Amino acid sequence: MNKQHQQWLIWGSIGLFLISLILYVCFQPNEGHPQLQSPNFSNLLGTDQRGRDFLVRLIIGSGVTLSLTACVVYLSVTIGLIMGLTSAMLGRWVDKAFMFIADMLLAIPSFIIALVVLSFLSDSVFGLVFALTIGWVGRYLRYFRNLARDLQKRPFVQFAVLSGYSKFQTTMTHMMPHMIRNIFALVTADFGKMMLSISGLAFLGLGLKPPTPELGTILFDGKSYFNTAPWLFFYPGLLLGGYALICQLLNKKYVQTMK
Repeated sequence: MNKQHQQWLIWGSIGLFLISLILYVCFQPNEGHPQLQSPNFSNLLGTDQRGRDFLVRLIIGSGVTLSLTACVVYLSVTIGLIMGLTSAMLGRWVDKAFMFIADMLLAIPSFIIALVVLSFLSDSVFGLVFALTIGWVGRYLRYFRNLARDLQKRPFVQFAVLSGYSKFQTTMTHMMPHMIRNIFALVTADFGKMMLSISGLAFLGLGLKPPTPELGTILFDGKSYFNTAPWLFFYPGLLLGGYALICQLLNKKYVQTMK
């Protein structure tokens, strides 16, 4: 079996697994089961304290967590990229002002910034996304600014400026294509960390609240039943760790292909 067939086999297996999970959610009743029932053939991962199928709840919770993480990553990277490119293009006082903002945000851990911002906002999806975006945008701002400044020293960029291209045209047509790979590498590296931050805030009682099936809130609910129903605490934690590990493995594989 050659490498291409192996890849098709892997992606086909993943696709079948995801389809089976979707079908399980569609056809498995979520409520009406005995409470705190251990894993069995009827409920593959047991039930929770309200008689809800725990596998269904984990699947829906995974979708909520991954969607929120993708939203925060997208906003943080987009805002950081725009500000970083603007800082590199304009320079002077604009560069100093943006780097001062980045230094202030980087001086405090992003998780602490999110805690402070959430203390002034309502515990909602908007508040959670906004708080984490503020906490992470400083990292991307400095990274993309430094990357753009390095690219500005390349001969092909300098020749583009001498050819009559404006700073904006040079950035969009000559610098951005060379930054795409770095953006994907950074996203795959930080996706798992961002997901753990979202679930960590939910576990502390900030951000999303029950009964929203986010993995952090599910983990928070399960800690009260650690002795009587350990699967309520074990499986969400295992799932979060598995997602973070997959993101790191994807990042490692992607970085290797860049070399």
